[in-house]
Amino acid sequence: MNNLNDTNTINKFNHLIDIAEDGKEGYENAAEHIEDPAIKSSFLLFSQDRSLYASKLRQIVQQLNGESEDKGGDTLGSLHRAWMDLKSIFTSGDTTAIVNACITGEESAIKEYKLVLDDAEIPDSYKPLLAEQLSGIEQALARIRFHVPQ
Repeated sequence: MNNLNDTNTINKFNHLIDIAEDGKEGYENAAEHIEDPAIKSSFLLFSQDRSLYASKLRQIVQQLNGESEDKGGDTLGSLHRAWMDLKSIFTSGDTTAIVNACITGEESAIKEYKLVLDDAEIPDSYKPLLAEQLSGIEQALARIRFHVPQ
């Protein structure tokens, strides 16, 4: 049986798993629609990173005797991916539009990670992993912004 703090941690980590899965799928989708080889390569790397983030978070949920919910991303993330699908179709792979959609997704992920990191009920022992993942997302965002035409 989980105590309330474990249940809170499990719920928050499941939310971050959803975000990581959304990022993974979003970057795979973006890479399919980008012609620039450098951006495509970056997006595929970011997708792999998000898969690893989700895997590490799932391990913690399992350690807490919780079940990691594999919903393939949460509802807001799914809406963002659907929007990105449409935007890619309508813009015929417009690099700027796709990059901007990725920026929006990363900004949302950063906000959610910061909320979990600031949650006093999340055990300190898990915060270095969360901080490491947050740093990776922030670095990805910086690299993505580099690709936005001025």
